[in-house]
Amino acid sequence: MNQIRSEVLAFIQELSGFAQIAEETLQKIENDKDGSKGLFSVFSERMFEIRGTASQLNLPHVAEIAGLGEEIAVKGSTAETRSQIRKCIGSLWDALTTIKFMLGKGSDDTDEEQEILIHRLQSTLKAFGGARPTVGVDEIEALLKNRSERS
Repeated sequence: MNQIRSEVLAFIQELSGFAQIAEETLQKIENDKDGSKGLFSVFSERMFEIRGTASQLNLPHVAEIAGLGEEIAVKGSTAETRSQIRKCIGSLWDALTTIKFMLGKGSDDTDEEQEILIHRLQSTLKAFGGARPTVGVDEIEALLKNRSERS
């Protein structure tokens, strides 16, 4: 039991490390909105890592917020105006702050706030054209099956 607890704590520390790097990256972008747009990809990678680790820890709200943050960061890297960049930065600060709070305090008392944030992040993402297309497990299996049948 103690080993499981220490593994979970190690995952939480890993998540916190990813969140710290994301925060530092977001500060750099905010300080130089035009020159640091490329750093949105670094932020996106950290959100991807947070999402994956949170999924492993069965923290679905953290994973969902990180996934939305990842998508918004991808859109931020191609934003054309300063107002679009500011909108992305504001949304990403909200996502990151919430993730850090949830990692430190748990998510039991913040369900309503999480839903409001998720809705705002989804609206922001929709305003930027929506999330990137995804491929589901069933589609991957079908592609692999077709590939093996051709060989």
